[in-house]
Amino acid sequence: MRELGLTVNVSTVLFGASSAGRRRGRLAAACTGAALVALSGGYALGATMTFKAGCAEGDRITVAAVGDLLFHKKLQVQAYQKKGTFTRFWKPVEPLLKAADIAYGNLESPTAHGVSRRGRDVRDTGRRYGEVYSAELKPLLFNVHPSVIEELVQSGFDVLSTANNHAFDRGSLGVDRTIENLEKSEMPFTGTRRKGEDDRPWSVVTKAKGFAVAWLACTYAVNVLAKGSDQVLSCYRDKDQVIAEITSRVADRAVDAVILVPHWGAEDSHHVIQRQRALARAALEAGAAAVIGSHPHVVQGWEKHETEAGDEGLIVYSTGNFISNQRQLMQRAGIIALVELVKDNTGRARVSAAGYVPTWVVIDGNVNHRVIVNTGKSGWTRGALQKTNQLLPAGNHLTSGTDWPPVLPKECSAGE
Repeated sequence: MRELGLTVNVSTVLFGASSAGRRRGRLAAACTGAALVALSGGYALGATMTFKAGCAEGDRITVAAVGDLLFHKKLQVQAYQKKGTFTRFWKPVEPLLKAADIAYGNLESPTAHGVSRRGRDVRDTGRRYGEVYSAELKPLLFNVHPSVIEELVQSGFDVLSTANNHAFDRGSLGVDRTIENLEKSEMPFTGTRRKGEDDRPWSVVTKAKGFAVAWLACTYAVNVLAKGSDQVLSCYRDKDQVIAEITSRVADRAVDAVILVPHWGAEDSHHVIQRQRALARAALEAGAAAVIGSHPHVVQGWEKHETEAGDEGLIVYSTGNFISNQRQLMQRAGIIALVELVKDNTGRARVSAAGYVPTWVVIDGNVNHRVIVNTGKSGWTRGALQKTNQLLPAGNHLTSGTDWPPVLPKECSAGE
């Protein structure tokens, strides 16, 4: 099946019966509805995803989730220049990150001072590309100067995932020193722990506006076969632990919502594989409010899943790249996913609305990378935006960009 001239692949988004196409009663201000029609690999033009908690009474927060923070060599070289920074890369979208109640990203690299490419303790070189800080592709081993963490804090990030295939790129010592630097900057993280720290929870709780949100990260694998692989949570090998930790956090009355952030899926593919779907749905059945994935380096579809208990949860299979030096069209196209949570008088938070801001990595002559809101004004960005809107429910595309607060689509029945 083809739409807008783009090939539509195997279905990645499945919906049960939805009332989104049936308007019941009046619609509240800023609440819209549209029929949800799942196509083979995409959505009907203009389809909108809404949630039955959309107009429920209660306090609300909005979470912003970006994709992979992948600092290839050309990015590190720019950042380490005199007066260079990491924040330069995402400055155009920084207002949105700062405005969100909680901002999340996947830190796809160790930030380990004084650790060589072989994982050995060496003299630190400072902010310089070389033996300590690098992004070699053969073998695929990354390490970024720890100053990136403080710059992420300054840009509005509140929590990071450290569970990904690059987690062991500087070995066990690299994991330990990355954690040391995250803690020094008071940056919450999830998915890894120090060697011997077996009692430390894999998840972490962030707080905003009276909400306590638990974040749990896991990864499909790591790049190297390292001793101490129990320092990173595996999505599939440790699936029982993943589900058990979700269940434990859901049972904790001090936690309002749980969000799973898995590093999974096939690289450079918009197709969602079966074990992604199985893990995501198991997480929601265990009580997680949402699942927000990364790793494929391209956007993958969304799914609204209704649990056996009757709760609706959101699955964002992949947000794509946030910042990288990858050059293919869809590797440069990502999204900032915005997820609204509402907390009712039971103290439990549910997904009430969601939207996305499409992003694009501008690359000017290999020396000026930056993330911008993709408005589709040029040929490449227009094609990327069309493909993104085809893969996702286009009615949830927020054309206002970094304006705040976002107007997320909701459908409200009479009396809500």
